[in-house]
Amino acid sequence: MARLNAVVPRGERHDYEPRSPAALRELDAVLSRDGRVLRRHVAEIVETGAIVAYAHGFHMPWDHHPARFWCSVRCDPAYRHRGIGRRLFTALGRDLDRLGATELRAMAPENQPDILALVTRLGFRELFRSWDFELDLAQPGPEPLPAASPPGIAIVPLPEERARRPVWLPDLRALYLAVSREVPLPNHADPELPAEAFAAYLERWPTSLPEACFIARKGDTYLGLCILHRNAEDSACLDHLFTGVAAEGRGRGIATALKLETIAFARRHGYARISTAVESNNPGMLALNERLGFVRRGGLVVFVKRR
Repeated sequence: MARLNAVVPRGERHDYEPRSPAALRELDAVLSRDGRVLRRHVAEIVETGAIVAYAHGFHMPWDHHPARFWCSVRCDPAYRHRGIGRRLFTALGRDLDRLGATELRAMAPENQPDILALVTRLGFRELFRSWDFELDLAQPGPEPLPAASPPGIAIVPLPEERARRPVWLPDLRALYLAVSREVPLPNHADPELPAEAFAAYLERWPTSLPEACFIARKGDTYLGLCILHRNAEDSACLDHLFTGVAAEGRGRGIATALKLETIAFARRHGYARISTAVESNNPGMLALNERLGFVRRGGLVVFVKRR
């Protein structure tokens, strides 16, 4: 299964499709640990037992509703257009029906009309799109932007804040969860994300880059956060994973100040690109990315099927 995921081009990858056996086992272990239901079917070559396609569905990790599931189907390119994916999804659907599923969600690349048509024939409808953007750091932005922090707001990297305030974690986690709950994406935070898991995400994952995580604070009140990680496949690229501003801090230029800090950091440390993704129903962030010079590179369609 990991092999099937690993050959998918970067612009066509979905969430929750681990690309190594260890990462796939970790996904299964996390779902089991958290009491999530997982159902999976595979298509095998009879003579060899080689897996050429799979379909799985599981409780969405960020949503504790027992009747909502995330679904994914992957097929070896050499075995596509034979009806394998449809048969797998039909079998998976029977499993989920028996579990009382009322809502299924899935993703498909917007540049593959045949897959979009198949998902539609399976009864899904478009919910929104998640677009990929990239900033070429060798190019100047399309317009000058203020570099200073908004009045009364300090923008600081995580290591500096951790040294200043040892009890930073609970308040920063609370900000992250509050903002994440407003984002209807499949990778947004579990509302019960443990503090240690959040700290590990910021500081101890293989791709974590704490010095590229910037906090906007007023005194000890956290108003905004940006999270960047190293790109696991491209050492010249940073992945901008999260920008969030608390409701009471919006309209003050905090998101702009945070993103400018990340761009300055990337340039100081010799990175060539920053990649990010923005959902189609977030016009404010889409406009900000455009002002900063990010260029759209494609995206994924998020679908929903209600029963």
